[in-house]
Amino acid sequence: MSRLEKALERAKQARDKGEENRKGIATSLPESGGRAGLSKYLDPEYTQTRIENVDESALSSLGVLTTSIHPAIVEQYNLLRVKVVEALSRDGYNSLMVASPKQGEGKTFTAVNLAISLTREKTRTVLLIDTDMRLPSVHSYFGLPQGPGLYEYLDRGMPLSELLVNPGIPRLTLLPAGKAEQYPSDFLNAPAMHSFVREVKERYPDRYIIFDSPPLLAFSDGLYLSRFADAVIMVVRCQETKEEDLKRALELLHDHHIIGTVLNRVPRELSEWRDYKKYYQ
Repeated sequence: MSRLEKALERAKQARDKGEENRKGIATSLPESGGRAGLSKYLDPEYTQTRIENVDESALSSLGVLTTSIHPAIVEQYNLLRVKVVEALSRDGYNSLMVASPKQGEGKTFTAVNLAISLTREKTRTVLLIDTDMRLPSVHSYFGLPQGPGLYEYLDRGMPLSELLVNPGIPRLTLLPAGKAEQYPSDFLNAPAMHSFVREVKERYPDRYIIFDSPPLLAFSDGLYLSRFADAVIMVVRCQETKEEDLKRALELLHDHHIIGTVLNRVPRELSEWRDYKKYYQ
């Protein structure tokens, strides 16, 4: 066999081995894909996760990022995604808590759209966890009925395979909050919660974990939850959130890694994207 023929044979064997490895990864890690760097594009097969194909028009009506949402709005979340990825990657982090001082400031809306924007990285999967067991709402943004979730996992030991949902969006998995029958803070500080967070953070290094937190100034739940998140972003509502409330919320998390504040519900006349069209004329 000539030197050229030997080189071609080695190349063929390398390609065959690479194909076998990719198949093995897809089979052994169906919910998340392979390890970071092994694949440029993750498209997991959800064999253990319930799939609910959500109607895109219903998502759009709630402001959830879809192809029909104004591209200028999509870009704002893309910018947020870049900042979040930079901050997490800098320290090798993979989990983020989305918080707000009080209710109605847009934390869940921000968590949902940030999670969707992160899935467009295509080299990462995203697990969005609703930890607001007092007033859960992540499921409603996807047009899903309220059902069992994190509470049932922590309290009754229901398997995650019965609780996780893929809403038809590639690389996105949801864990609803469930229906709490006792004080949620008791469960957010329990050993089961510690084990759960350790499992979801360490099992797939190519997965981002987003915790949608209860309001910080209303309950102690968010403080317990903040112990598990690598970083925090604070969501405030333009012309609504009081400065003293924001200061109090930040003081509560003074020893945590706060990577930024998101200003939500900015009126069009005050927004930075009001002249978006001029870039495409």
